[in-house]
Amino acid sequence: MTHRVKPDRSDLDVVYEVMLKLGVPLSSPVVAIDVDGKRAYSIGEKARLLVCLVEGLSSEDVEALAGCAPNKIVLAKSSLADDTAMSNAYYILQERGIELKLV
Repeated sequence: MTHRVKPDRSDLDVVYEVMLKLGVPLSSPVVAIDVDGKRAYSIGEKARLLVCLVEGLSSEDVEALAGCAPNKIVLAKSSLADDTAMSNAYYILQERGIELKLV
């Protein structure tokens, strides 16, 4: 699996790039949160967008992120171990009406 995120970029660099690409105002609040021991970034009022760039997420981690009730979750492609994990994440989030985007 190729990594699309440059190694010299911080998580916040990627978060702000995602915000720009999705048309989210840069003035929106960005708060680092802990979701079952994994760092994620809640963006906007009531965590409408959640960005998690942690590698090695399990189905349980995706469920926990979904528990924050965002409209959209953005994950790094490297966050999911393989295509099966990606499919599982997609279906978990689809079931809850949450859009998944990979960067």
